[in-house]
Amino acid sequence: MTRITDLMLRPTRGALANARDATVSVALAVADRLAITSDLGIEGSEPGALHALSRSECYDLLRTQSVARFAYVARAGVPDIVPVNYVVDGDHVLIRSGPGPKLQAAERHELVAMEMDAIDDHERTGRSVVVVGRAERLRAGEAQELAERLGEPPWAAGPRRHVIRVRPTRITGRRLS
Repeated sequence: MTRITDLMLRPTRGALANARDATVSVALAVADRLAITSDLGIEGSEPGALHALSRSECYDLLRTQSVARFAYVARAGVPDIVPVNYVVDGDHVLIRSGPGPKLQAAERHELVAMEMDAIDDHERTGRSVVVVGRAERLRAGEAQELAERLGEPPWAAGPRRHVIRVRPTRITGRRLS
């Protein structure tokens, strides 16, 4: 006599089909990802080729631009992405800010991300850098000293007396040929 627990442990045809479908889906996703990333870092100029940027190339590219998109958690787990002006100071990214949710995220030492792109629509080429790290609000004295060194004021009007420092934990970049 078959016990009920033995019956419960036998997979049904539906469960086997679901497992097979999931396995095929994962295998296809892995194959697609390998096809996309297999040539990263290999020099070549064929149109559409992606190339990984080194950490130093990422910093060099960040220093050539002043506008990026800044992603942070605004409130109650709701992500927000806003354009910001920034500068690179050593290994850190500095963003001037007024009061509001960006500054509050920095006060909470949230994990944030920033993406900077340099795109040439006509040539269909571009470079992109993503910075991930902890944000922090600088103390008033340190913020004022840095704000004076930062040069150009932010594009957005209004007081931007606060400075957010992002201490990167990961920097990645790509170049599209």
